[in-house]
Amino acid sequence: MKLRHHDLQIELDDTWWTEAGMEGFVPLTRAYHVDANAAQGVFEIRIDEVRPVRRNPGVGIFNDDEERSARERVVSILRGFRNGSAIPPVEVVSEPPDTDFRYKLVAGVHRFYCSLGAGFSHVPAVEGWEPENRSSYSKLGN
Repeated sequence: MKLRHHDLQIELDDTWWTEAGMEGFVPLTRAYHVDANAAQGVFEIRIDEVRPVRRNPGVGIFNDDEERSARERVVSILRGFRNGSAIPPVEVVSEPPDTDFRYKLVAGVHRFYCSLGAGFSHVPAVEGWEPENRSSYSKLGN
């Protein structure tokens, strides 16, 4: 599946989409479900207000981390969307007023671009989220 976020084109593996059971998925809300009690100051932002993520050459939007493969991470997030699970918000910082975008994404790239693929128009976010707060969330993460 090809996704487009402003001028950025992203590939979301069709087999991951199928594995997560997302065929025919239609979001019933404008953003995925978040546990609002897990973080203070959660708010929703429009996906189109966020600057596209630019990774280093050769590094894809969906990538492995120390514990899980990109496939495992994406399938987990997509299943969470489908099941209405509480998923952590993304982290953003405000952009200066004279730029083209209102926010810059600083954590949650996988959640953000999975949201785009799933058809959400918004994502739950926190601004200025401190790294020590991230450990309280489930492994659905990034």
